[in-house]
Amino acid sequence: MPPKAAKGKEAKKEAPKMAMGPPPKPKKIPPPPACFSPEDLARFKEVFKAHDEDNIDKVKLPEIPIMLRKLGFNPKGSEIKLLYEKFLEDEFVDTVEYFEWLFMIEAKINMGDDFELAVTKAMATLGHDDEETGITDLELLKEELMSWGEPLLEIEFVDFIKVATKNKTFTPLDGKFNYVKFIELMNNSDQKFFKEPINFFKLDQKTLAAMAMKKAQEEKEEEERKEAERLAKEEAKRQKLIQQGLILPD
Repeated sequence: MPPKAAKGKEAKKEAPKMAMGPPPKPKKIPPPPACFSPEDLARFKEVFKAHDEDNIDKVKLPEIPIMLRKLGFNPKGSEIKLLYEKFLEDEFVDTVEYFEWLFMIEAKINMGDDFELAVTKAMATLGHDDEETGITDLELLKEELMSWGEPLLEIEFVDFIKVATKNKTFTPLDGKFNYVKFIELMNNSDQKFFKEPINFFKLDQKTLAAMAMKKAQEEKEEEERKEAERLAKEEAKRQKLIQQGLILPD
């Protein structure tokens, strides 16, 4: 015969062994940062989905720097490391979820950044593209890059031309260089410089921006000097005509 069920105190002692705790609560996904508009979120989602190769709502860690560059950032290796430490659970996590991606973008914005636009404007200034058409004469840009900041050497500029020719942003026939497309392609394809991303052949974005600002300031000062000289000459001419009685004084 099967043993009889325990009664009384013995039954009460066995009850805790059979009792099961409540199932763990699912992880609550935080809402996206309030600073992002619906249009921003749509764009961020599009970039995220494009890099979610396995369609599991997660992207691999090496994709994050590339994704940030596609949004116009130029993240440094130390910044990427800081983002991982801040938003990932531990050092063994090798993927990023969508909500973590959004908070990484917000944090990167708050860090401050050299946007792709800054580089584009710097190239426009150095290439004397005053109308900002995105096209400049490569020889003219070469002359500037070999004399400003940390000057490029002739042999280094050979590599510059090779890259620009290969990605079809430079047309040897007319010497025109599409610097806007060049910057975009470099940012999208440069996956090997994670520690210190794209430096545009020793000219990183901060250097380019500083060069552009310095050059613009010098050009402004030169224009002001010339304008002051012109006004001075006109005034001297006017005073001479007054002395000769040819015109009346004010």
